[in-house]
Amino acid sequence: MKIYNVRIYTRISQESKNKKYDEDSVSIENQISMLSKFIDMMPGWIKTRTYVDESVSGTTFRRRGFMDMMEDVRSGVINLVLVKDLSRFGRNYLEAGRYLEEELPALGCRFVSLADNIDTESGETEIMSFINAINDFYVRDTSERIKSVMLAKAKDGQKISGVVPFGYDRDPNARTRLIVDEYAAAVVRRVFALRVEGMGYNAIAGVLNRECIAPPRRYYFERHGRTTKAACGIAWTIRTIKLLLCNELYLGHTISMKRGTRSYRDSRVYHRDKTQWIRVENTHPPLVDKDTWEKVQQINRAAKATATNHKTLEKSLFSGLLVCLDCRARMRYSKRKDADNAYVCRTYTRSGCMECSSHRITEGTLKALVFSDISNVASEVIYDEAAIGEIIQHTLQSKREAKKAEMAQEQRRLEQELYNYDNKIELLYGERTEGHTVPKDFYANIKNIEAQRKKVENQLSVLQKAIRKIEAKKATKDKLSSLIKTNSALYEACWSHPSDVARICSLDRDLLEALVDKIEIGSRKSAEVVPTQDVRIYYKFNVAEVR
Repeated sequence: MKIYNVRIYTRISQESKNKKYDEDSVSIENQISMLSKFIDMMPGWIKTRTYVDESVSGTTFRRRGFMDMMEDVRSGVINLVLVKDLSRFGRNYLEAGRYLEEELPALGCRFVSLADNIDTESGETEIMSFINAINDFYVRDTSERIKSVMLAKAKDGQKISGVVPFGYDRDPNARTRLIVDEYAAAVVRRVFALRVEGMGYNAIAGVLNRECIAPPRRYYFERHGRTTKAACGIAWTIRTIKLLLCNELYLGHTISMKRGTRSYRDSRVYHRDKTQWIRVENTHPPLVDKDTWEKVQQINRAAKATATNHKTLEKSLFSGLLVCLDCRARMRYSKRKDADNAYVCRTYTRSGCMECSSHRITEGTLKALVFSDISNVASEVIYDEAAIGEIIQHTLQSKREAKKAEMAQEQRRLEQELYNYDNKIELLYGERTEGHTVPKDFYANIKNIEAQRKKVENQLSVLQKAIRKIEAKKATKDKLSSLIKTNSALYEACWSHPSDVARICSLDRDLLEALVDKIEIGSRKSAEVVPTQDVRIYYKFNVAEVR
């Protein structure tokens, strides 16, 4: 009697879980119970494990339980997969067919679907492709029906998205209709009023934060007695104010279908063109009147035009390299007409100057500090450049020649093993066709060769990493040496006239990108006799190794 190591696979979608189906056929517990009883009735069947995918759609095969099961099938741990019906295995016709008609048979794994009366060992599996097609059609039909319902609701002006806008709440008697939340509505009206007075986004956020008014996300969680660990939503930000001031919903209109998915098989969301949006007017009480709305939009357009005119496509010198030492946010470049350009903490600016602190540092000061630090590292390298260069060259040469021969030998050995592997696979397939191949031997051979291949690949990876490290170190030294030679006159001037460093030093974007990983900017300590500020420079190389 042939022994089968059986593993049960069960799945239930979120939609099925939420519906009141017959518990005897759908729930995970009853699927397991039904299949376990069937295994007990079958001689030679040994249940070893159960795989579960809960609240997962059958249209995708990137499910944790399913992937674990296939890994065990490929490694030869199991030789029979049992499911309640084909729809539990999957509802994607193409993918299900590939697994059931190609991969599982090729791996010598038997497949049984109890409710569909399908057993691949019997050879009568013609009905399987039709059932898979029906399951796929079911998903497509369900998707189309859901889309039709959503479209009808959108055209009726109902609020079909899950998020309730700040200032409103759901009508308890009609969940897709909105009613006014008086407290939040008063905040919304005030934001519009402050904007009409000419106040900027940043200033409005600052006013609300100083008065400890909860922003939309925090207000929602507090109102429903829930907590959130999300960092966003703790304070009002520029982005929150902008989104609120351009939301037509506050005029009493509902705009739906802004986003969609490509197909029932592809759940990735994309943004639809405005021409595809559905706009229905006067669906709920407005929070602002038409005149106020138009005034605000006019101010917003003017502000956007001004910002666009002042925007430059060129990166600032330290763009993307500066990080706030306290909140870890990126530093924002602040261009001034009547003062030095500076960098300021982004969290501080976007929250209306209420979160974190400014950490402000002028570009000239930062330029001098960074140039001075690079100079110190470079000056130490240049004095010993010849000796270091000789050592590096000798190391590279000796290692390169020795390793090249070793790598070539290892590659030849790997290629030979791969060739032998292909021959063995072909032979095993031939023997299995004749019924002589034992699956365990087939899996063991694959495992052995793959282990050898992995070992060689790891050796090559370590070797290549070592060579890259040596070459990178030499490139860094060359860059620093070049800096010294190019700017020798400037160095002398820097040491003799420290106060003029910011004006005369030569520091460009290419040099910073080549050498600097990031620069952390601390808060300015103005209370001391001499104001200080912590600036930490992190290089893309180990300074101690380079020196």
